[in-house]
Amino acid sequence: MTRKWMSMATVAVSVVALVALILTGMTATIVFAQDDDPAQTRTREQVRDMDSDPQGDMLRERIRDRIENEEGLQTQERERLRKHLGECDELGLGNENVAALFDESQPLKKQIRTQERVLAMAHEGLPVDPVMQKLREGRRKGANEEVLNQVCDRMEAHVRTANRVMERAREDGVTPGNADAERRRTSEMAMHMWHGLEEGDMDQLRERARLRLRDGSCTTEELAAASETAAKLKEMGVERKRAVNLSGDALQNGYTSGEMRQLGWMVMTAHMHGGPHDEVCNELERGIRNQHQLGEMMQNMWQHGWMGPADQHDGRGGHNPMDNGTGSGPGGQGHGDHDGGTGEGGHGHGNG
Repeated sequence: MTRKWMSMATVAVSVVALVALILTGMTATIVFAQDDDPAQTRTREQVRDMDSDPQGDMLRERIRDRIENEEGLQTQERERLRKHLGECDELGLGNENVAALFDESQPLKKQIRTQERVLAMAHEGLPVDPVMQKLREGRRKGANEEVLNQVCDRMEAHVRTANRVMERAREDGVTPGNADAERRRTSEMAMHMWHGLEEGDMDQLRERARLRLRDGSCTTEELAAASETAAKLKEMGVERKRAVNLSGDALQNGYTSGEMRQLGWMVMTAHMHGGPHDEVCNELERGIRNQHQLGEMMQNMWQHGWMGPADQHDGRGGHNPMDNGTGSGPGGQGHGDHDGGTGEGGHGHGNG
């Protein structure tokens, strides 16, 4: 009887030990599984890849070497240059911009003012690409620092004006995209001003967007498209005020981004077929006021001899230099927003 109880006790101890061993093994498996989680491993690899930028590292090392060794710099200037280089990384300026701000062909002393301008804009959340684009263009053309500063002054003023217009449009209720899309649209509108539109033109287009809100929605993408169309029409020879009025009419009457760009393409195509700008614009203005679809307006232009068979293929002749994205033909596919928003279908127009 005693042996029986001892045997049972031995079995019980063995079972407990076996369970403990199994639990220990399971715990170790879980721990190792957590350490080797593929998602976490991928994240660590991605971080390493993001941190690995040999070209950027070499660029910054050359700049640091110049800051420490270039002749003619005072101690305070070297400190400012070091600070500016650090801010470039903190603000996420890419290698191309960093290289332009610390251009190897120019003395560092002469570049401090431009660096401060660009970094101040970045700290304010303003897009710096338009200014950087003009800076790189000027350097390629061999412009001196005085001319470069004047050009950058002018472009910075355009960026600030465009940003103010976009801020007021959002306050009016115009629907924005994500932060990157808003910076891109501000940059685009600044470039439209560089190419001839004025601050009052931008305010007029913003007012048209506000009026459109009475009977429907309006996005900052559509406001930027109206600005783009006005700038393109002006470049094609249409008088500036008329170009802004035509684009504003289209914006106010509910035309989509793709359709507004299409209007500009129609003017260009008609001009290629010998259509006078005034008469072509008259035709388009009548169509917009009567809330016609683009297909109907194109038919009228066909009848005037301002378009040919190839031009009516998909409403674009297979090639539309005005369209930056997927265009919306008359009553056809929508024009997707650049920031991944909802597409704008080819619907009827009019806001009453």
